[in-house]
Amino acid sequence: MTESIIELKNLLKQRTKELETCKERLRFLTEPKGGDEVACSSDERFHTIFRFSSACMALTFPDGRFIEVNAAFCRFLGFTADELMQLSSEEITHPDDRENERQLRETARKRRATSYAVDKRYLRRDGATIWGQVSCNWFYDDDGKPIYALSVIQDITDRKRIEVALRESEANLASHALELEAANKELEAFNYTVSHDLRSPLTSIGGFCEVLLGLGKGHLDDQCKSIIRHILGTVRYMDQLIETLLNFSRLSQCKMTRATVDLSMVAKAVASQLKMRDPHRQVNFIIPRKLEVEGDPKLLREVLDNLMGNAWKYTGKQEAAVIEFGVCEPNGKTTYFVRDNGPGFDMAQAERLFIPFHRLHSREEFAGYGIGLSSAQRIIQRHGGRIWAVGERGKGATFYFTIGPPQELPISGHSAGKSESLADSSTGHAVI
Repeated sequence: MTESIIELKNLLKQRTKELETCKERLRFLTEPKGGDEVACSSDERFHTIFRFSSACMALTFPDGRFIEVNAAFCRFLGFTADELMQLSSEEITHPDDRENERQLRETARKRRATSYAVDKRYLRRDGATIWGQVSCNWFYDDDGKPIYALSVIQDITDRKRIEVALRESEANLASHALELEAANKELEAFNYTVSHDLRSPLTSIGGFCEVLLGLGKGHLDDQCKSIIRHILGTVRYMDQLIETLLNFSRLSQCKMTRATVDLSMVAKAVASQLKMRDPHRQVNFIIPRKLEVEGDPKLLREVLDNLMGNAWKYTGKQEAAVIEFGVCEPNGKTTYFVRDNGPGFDMAQAERLFIPFHRLHSREEFAGYGIGLSSAQRIIQRHGGRIWAVGERGKGATFYFTIGPPQELPISGHSAGKSESLADSSTGHAVI
């Protein structure tokens, strides 16, 4: 019996409080704010804008209880207007933001700030957490006592999600940067090891071989000399292979310098150098007059060194070798190429061409270390482009590359623009 009486008293107390709140809201919404028709008309316009505005708006008492909310605010939170009337602004605020809400309200009550803006989290009716950017203005009576606050809320949930994603991306980038720095240090240590710890024994072996050949001239038979020369040749090959590996590892670390580069002039210089290497070969170089790009002069020279050197090597068995450097514009995209009439390759192995130390032919058939195309690929990627190959067995190969935005698909375009055949009529060699 006693419990029932206490329960009835609590219910009566709650209903009385609700009735007082309703009377207070009714008085706020109906009593004239001024003494003339202009004031009434202004109030009507305000309430019309308030109710039908697409912006979330709420009127609250100084203690945070709601006086009135508009439809946009109800949609934002998923509550009905009647449900919000039973709550306070603190109850729909995320627990982690409530203390800040109290401090802002207390500051406004003491007129230390008549308005403020804050980003805060709300609790929707379905339990989800959403973000709102709140612009709150407080209004006071003639005695400086706070009467009510008008809040305009903008939904910034998507913006906050993007900010979180950006922070996570920045954290990931910072982590990757640390990993890259660690990898670079490991690479430097590896380079040091290769340069010193591996090369030192090779130098010793090579030196001992030369000493043996010198001291044993009259004591060694031909078979022993042949074995020592074979060891010495292998040592020199290993030493050059180590140098090639070191150069390849440095491609990702060297600083790039952007400048205007005439690829035609570079190609002619490479062709001239190739001819000096083997002046007896008959090779027809086809190089356009002027092709300018923006890039690192030294690195782009290395690209053409590798691609044209590759073409020179694989056309070595052709009676009338042709090496062409040119440009084409498939779909309006500038694409450069080096084409030869060598043995070509099976397109099924096209992707494997750029794997370091992977070779489609034996070293005895075609000399090399299997690193040139990988080096060219790394340089082109650093220039924001891509490189790929198109070929057919017995019909030569073409290596395409871009500088700048990467191409989407491999093409087998033809030479575009005016090109010149630089063949010497008397020898058939390219004239550079």
